[in-house]
Amino acid sequence: MDAGPDRSAHENVVRFVPLGGLGQIGMNCFALEQGGNILVVDCGATFPEDDVGEDLLVPDLRWLLERRTQLRGVFITHGHEDHVGAVPHLLRMLPDRVAIYAPAHAAALIAARLEEQGLRNAELRVVQPGESYPIGPFVVEPIRVAHSIVEATALCIETGAGRIIHTADFDLDESQPTGWQTDTQRLMQLGQAGVALLLSDSTNIFTEQREGDETSVGQTLHDLVLTATGRVVVSLFSSNVHRIVALLKAAEHAGRKVCLLGRSLRRHFDIAVALGHIKCKSSLLVAQDALAHLRREQILVMAGGSQGEANSSFRKLSQGAHPHVQVEPGDRVIFSARIIPGNERLVYAMQNDFMRQGVEIITPATHPLVHVSGHASRAELRAMLKWTQPRSFIPVHGTLGHLQRHATLARSCGVADVMVVENGMCVAISADGPLVDGGRVPAGITRLVEGGEELDNPTRRQRFVLARAGVIAISAQLDHREQLICPPKISARGVVGVDGDEGAYNVIESCIVSTVEQVRGQRMRPLEEAVAQAVRSVVLQMCGARPSVLVHVFRADVDEAPSHNPHRTE
Repeated sequence: MDAGPDRSAHENVVRFVPLGGLGQIGMNCFALEQGGNILVVDCGATFPEDDVGEDLLVPDLRWLLERRTQLRGVFITHGHEDHVGAVPHLLRMLPDRVAIYAPAHAAALIAARLEEQGLRNAELRVVQPGESYPIGPFVVEPIRVAHSIVEATALCIETGAGRIIHTADFDLDESQPTGWQTDTQRLMQLGQAGVALLLSDSTNIFTEQREGDETSVGQTLHDLVLTATGRVVVSLFSSNVHRIVALLKAAEHAGRKVCLLGRSLRRHFDIAVALGHIKCKSSLLVAQDALAHLRREQILVMAGGSQGEANSSFRKLSQGAHPHVQVEPGDRVIFSARIIPGNERLVYAMQNDFMRQGVEIITPATHPLVHVSGHASRAELRAMLKWTQPRSFIPVHGTLGHLQRHATLARSCGVADVMVVENGMCVAISADGPLVDGGRVPAGITRLVEGGEELDNPTRRQRFVLARAGVIAISAQLDHREQLICPPKISARGVVGVDGDEGAYNVIESCIVSTVEQVRGQRMRPLEEAVAQAVRSVVLQMCGARPSVLVHVFRADVDEAPSHNPHRTE
């Protein structure tokens, strides 16, 4: 339950409620609460680092769900997964229809995801920069900002406590191929009119200056495609339409056909074409099964999966497991994406796999301008602070280190009222006073498996146990005298020193028989518990392993059974 005072009950006090993205990278989501009305901004996800069957990590939304009747709408800044990925999870938990406001590109991505999952309780409303959208007591105006995805927006939110500007993810790149640039004039106008609070992206706070732009990346990729003698394969973030446009132009100039590999990449491409952000001749594209009829020097492949995601097209290419494309010595493979922290091991493994196949590897480490960040550098963040001239400042989007460094920058720019908070730490914003502690709400991570179901902590812990030490399953059948009718059945999976070892099975069988005899007639503890403990002990002595032991005891109303029943399964 909410541990803080409900300060937002006063009409001129707004409470900022961070639910994701503060104290961490990704999973961005926050709410503004005023007079019993709630506006949610973004609802993002991130991907797990541990492979125990988790599909997606989303914010803990308990606080919001307890106040579902107060929710007036969800406003989306852009279509990256860390800003929209948890929308289906939110809608799945809300019984009523929800208004979702989003730029056209993000709205199309959300609509496709909701259609896949059979969710019908969303009312998608496409927004335009420069227009105003009343949502309960709030009035929201999207503002164009440059970013590594098309149609990214900052938000100007009019509240009872004054004007709040949320930059969302942005940069000041003026050379993006799609022409969507940061509206600096509007930001300066709002700053001159008065900004009560600035919320600004901290992702790239540790980089002083922008190291390049999308035009320079496009030129670098153009040169690399033009000078390649074999097949060219480029991995990129599927959402980077700017990069796709640049590669399409490079392929056309080099006389190459383009093949798109990966469901996400194809979806972003199709939506960008429908919205007019991508214009290319249909003859430039070829299907996967047509690649076999083209010479290597006629092919440019774009592939999703730059972070080494399991089952992604790029991962399969690195392993030589793709059904339609096999790289060969002389081919050029370009990693046109940064490594997201936590994915280093997977990405380096892919690079090694490609090198073992004899291909040429191009990465940001060898060619810095095959990728640039879509997030503002410290110089650009400084410019945002000076344009908007906020009375108060809260850094968002980043680890605690990112947030604290951004707070220091804001103070150096003359903003005296600065507060650093993490998920669940609320802030009360008033029209004429400084930021104050607004109490705490539940916050954390909800782990989803494929299909959208939550993975609870006990089940997750058990999965780690199974992954570390394996499992031994035992079935024993007893008669009414608590004696074994036949030898127990034993099955081991993933247990080093036991799997497939006849001697180990014999030791475990003897242990089970002995334990049944010892416990027979006792009512102090269940037989299942006694057998499991005894088997764990004997396996630990044999091979040092601590597997999970599952024991199933069946009791029958017979005295005898055939003695030839098998006692183990492989």
